[in-house]
Amino acid sequence: MIDNPSELDKWLTKLLDAHPKQIALGLRRVRSVAERMCFKIIDKQIRLNSKVIIVGGTNGKGSVCAFLENILLSEGYTTTLYTSPHILTFKERLRSNGELLDDSVWIEAFSAVEAAKIVVPEKKLTFFEFSTLAAMLISNKLKPDVAIFEIGLGGRLDAVNLLDSDCSVLTSIDLDHENFLGNTREKIAWEKVHIARPGKPIVLAEENPPEILHSFCEKIGAKQLRVNRDYYYKQLGNNQWSWYGRQTTRHALAIPSLRGKHQLRNASAALACVESLSEEFPISQGSMRKALISVHLPGRLQVLAGQPTIVLDVAHNASAARVLSSGLGEIGFYPLTVGVVGLLDDKDSLSIFEALKSKIDKWFLVSLDPQRSMNRGRRADSLKKTLIELIPEADVHCFDGPEEGFTEACRICNKEDRIVVCGSFVTVSAVWPLAEKFLKGTEKGE
Repeated sequence: MIDNPSELDKWLTKLLDAHPKQIALGLRRVRSVAERMCFKIIDKQIRLNSKVIIVGGTNGKGSVCAFLENILLSEGYTTTLYTSPHILTFKERLRSNGELLDDSVWIEAFSAVEAAKIVVPEKKLTFFEFSTLAAMLISNKLKPDVAIFEIGLGGRLDAVNLLDSDCSVLTSIDLDHENFLGNTREKIAWEKVHIARPGKPIVLAEENPPEILHSFCEKIGAKQLRVNRDYYYKQLGNNQWSWYGRQTTRHALAIPSLRGKHQLRNASAALACVESLSEEFPISQGSMRKALISVHLPGRLQVLAGQPTIVLDVAHNASAARVLSSGLGEIGFYPLTVGVVGLLDDKDSLSIFEALKSKIDKWFLVSLDPQRSMNRGRRADSLKKTLIELIPEADVHCFDGPEEGFTEACRICNKEDRIVVCGSFVTVSAVWPLAEKFLKGTEKGE
């Protein structure tokens, strides 16, 4: 419970109580409410008072969004950026020019959505649908040069897909949310590629794309920008890389500040998107370089300064776990690595453990709070059964929550060791405040 909740906190509690907590894909509910709001709707799609970029894919969406926002802001353009879920505060979900908005802005938008929804009381919105409509309304009123929206889940039936877009980006295709999107890459690709728009560019950053991506785009007349065909990139030593597009070549770019080799792919996709809009929003070489080295994204291979080394990563599926594993290998050697891992119940825990098994010495498996995880958290003892099947000799311990697991990890680790917190946004969000408090305490010698 929140002590002395703000008006925004009261609204968020109300929405969670009043609307379905489970994932419920489909556009009919949210469209019926949107039609009663002050949006301009053309061919059943919302047209905002800005250029719109939609970013979808299995992994890498948040990174591409962060790159896009920072590139545009570095050149002096105005932006809004909508992402989900949040880590520490709900207001992270929508930024204006890189800054969080006042509570009053959200409250006003929530009130407008609620008023429109009351007209059709049988149309219950999920928490995500409600907050997405509010974010669209806020962005429409702010009228930034470019509004960037991240798909929540899938694409075809995601509330964000109500928006018309001027460019779309599809980052990667891998198995995740199989209960909703399908159990093959082809089925998942079909769901995600529906963010493409006729006559508009779509950046396809997946290096091993299912054929459905190309056939669907050709069918509707979307302008494909394929990695390794229409744009490509090349790393030059440890500190520089080059990017090659249809119209522009960017030489001697700094390696992005986001950790991991995979971030070059994400940055490259962002550059392809920017190039497609360059007639209206040209970006100088200086601004591009500045943006790449200053971009920041919490919870993605994020290393907190201090001892022991603490790594936070929201990796919540097998492909993201493999990326995390590779990134951990790049960071260096540690005598002991403790993994504080908490997962949602619809995740392939076996594949995630398989990806991380060579990097984690001691496993601290944690149950997730039902309220935080919307009753989707998997219990630690259930995770343990899966882990032991894979690694019978695993050094594994179970905890009631991420806080307890992390606290114990801090107690047993020496300064030279490493703690990796991963598995979901819920896990990272629970640990982050404790991690910062712990490291500040160690700095003071407490």
